Amino acid sequence: MDTIALPSQCQTALKEWATVLEAMGRGEQIVLIRKGGLIEPGSGFKVVSPSFVFYPTFEHQAVNYLRQPYQQYFEEAVMRRAPEDQVRIDLCGVVVSSTQTHDPAIIERLTPFHIYNDTFQIQRLKWQPEQPLVIVVVRAFRLAKPYCLSIVPRYAGCKSWVELEVPILLDGANPVLDETTFTQRAQQISTLLSNF
Repeated sequence: MDTIALPSQCQTALKEWATVLEAMGRGEQIVLIRKGGLIEPGSGFKVVSPSFVFYPTFEHQAVNYLRQPYQQYFEEAVMRRAPEDQVRIDLCGVVVSSTQTHDPAIIERLTPFHIYNDTFQIQRLKWQPEQPLVIVVVRAFRLAKPYCLSIVPRYAGCKSWVELEVPILLDGANPVLDETTFTQRAQQISTLLSNF
């Protein structure tokens, strides 16, 4: 796998459950399973930028969507939450691969690489069943310093991507997982997906 290079700054943000970002920040999850936001076009989730910062969201997430070992991350995410009118950004990501599938078994097969439980799997598959699941392998990086940004109205709503008011500096961001560990895990996912 080629070495991933980050741009020096980024204004594009991907909204993701804060609980999932707790797991990604620990290197326990490197795959996102998406279908798109409620107010997005019917075509579903699309990767609009190869690199982005993560925008933690608390909409629609619930502890009952997580496997038991990871349910504590819900409370940890709540404790780390920025004040009501702000968002805390401390992770960025680079897309390594993206795959679409309609196979309902894929989420279960990917269990070693995510924190979701069976309840989440059922919910995700039932919602807009005509849309494919989008499996995105992401290399996560921790920013050299976290940013707390004021929330503006256009950030709100159930959508996947937002363009931030100001760019976030990515210089000095460190990968959450070392090169060898990440490459091994990404290759395992690639092998699994190639069998579908």
